[in-house]
Amino acid sequence: MEWVMLAALAAIAALYIALPRSDDAEVDSPIGADLDDLRAQRDQLVTALRDLDDDVAAGRMAVEDRQRGRQEIGVRLRVVMEQLRAHGEPS
Repeated sequence: MEWVMLAALAAIAALYIALPRSDDAEVDSPIGADLDDLRAQRDQLVTALRDLDDDVAAGRMAVEDRQRGRQEIGVRLRVVMEQLRAHGEPS
């Protein structure tokens, strides 16, 4: 049971590390590419949120770990959504 929680937290950490941060983005990249990247990040983050819910429902993760994971992912998702809105993308 503990190894499942550790694996889930490791997956969340890997997702957080793998996703590019807004300050890492290239300044010269075209807006279309930015939108595609932002949409992909949004989709990955939403999938990660669903995975957390599925893990709790299946008993693979404690509710407290889910809440911590949702907070971490939620911060990144908010940033991505704000950037999408700044480009005129609807919610």
